[in-house]
Amino acid sequence: MAAVRPEVPAGAGGLPELVVEDSPAAADVALLEAHVAAAAAAAAGLGEEQEFAILARRDDGRIVAGISGIVWVGYCEPQAMWVEESLRGRGLARTLVAGAEAEASRRCCALVVFHAYDLLARGLYDRLGYETVGVIENCPAGSAARWYRKVL
Repeated sequence: MAAVRPEVPAGAGGLPELVVEDSPAAADVALLEAHVAAAAAAAAGLGEEQEFAILARRDDGRIVAGISGIVWVGYCEPQAMWVEESLRGRGLARTLVAGAEAEASRRCCALVVFHAYDLLARGLYDRLGYETVGVIENCPAGSAARWYRKVL
């Protein structure tokens, strides 16, 4: 069970107590994400987001690389990309991004938008034709977080 620390006492009007959970259950985080996605879809009146993943698996089924994301209302948002260390430097990340772009196009997206950290992938997305549209310096300390976009 995750460590639980009371942070904010119950408020007036019977509001529940707020608690910080150091290692929240994946299902709890997924529940929050699903509610936010549903609220955004309802506000836009344009349908729900759709998930996708492109995975590289070994013969035993073990995932060694992949990219996941969502498509919604004509845009694609990659959310996670990872390549096992032993496979890095061989063009697999480039292939995964190209696959995500192809899937986005197949799903009628005209734009790809996401954020990434310089300490993990500085320069990769520039080389793949992405434009930096926002930067938060010192996030994390000594590096930067960037928002990227690419018109398909």
